[in-house]
Amino acid sequence: ARAYGRDGSDLGHSEALLTCGLHRCGATAGVRIVTKGGMARDGHGWVPDGRAKTIRADCEASLGVLDGLPIDLYLIHAPDPRTPWRTTVRALARLADEGLVQRVGVSNVSRSQLDEAVALAPIAAIEVALNVFDDRVLRGGLIGRCEELGISVIAHSPFGGPRAPLWGASRAP
Repeated sequence: ARAYGRDGSDLGHSEALLTCGLHRCGATAGVRIVTKGGMARDGHGWVPDGRAKTIRADCEASLGVLDGLPIDLYLIHAPDPRTPWRTTVRALARLADEGLVQRVGVSNVSRSQLDEAVALAPIAAIEVALNVFDDRVLRGGLIGRCEELGISVIAHSPFGGPRAPLWGASRAP
């Protein structure tokens, strides 16, 4: 994702590394790129930004860094409590409608947010925390709803992340 890097000063760093690696090994044909936008870096913190202009600017910046590689799936990092959800989802839909990305998805959403998004855009995938320490999306019916709608599920933090008991209090991945 555009926001992934050492800090807010190196936006696009991870996408640039990916692009460089794919070009160097000649693996650009048929590659499928999944990336995200709508997240600002404030110092060392993360701040969701679901404004339409940010979604578009982040996508265009990612496309520039990806140097001609197409984005197969573009996700919003998380709902922005300062921006109406409809605004964010419609901005995602426009990216697909205008051919900037093949498909769109949402991350870190509730079942009701997913249902609202599906009514506004062709949501192809969701990304949610799902692991042995956190199965709220299963218990809350979100995974079942995705199954009903034919929406792909991407699990982030599949091993529990740095707060999981597996890592211990003094270790981080």
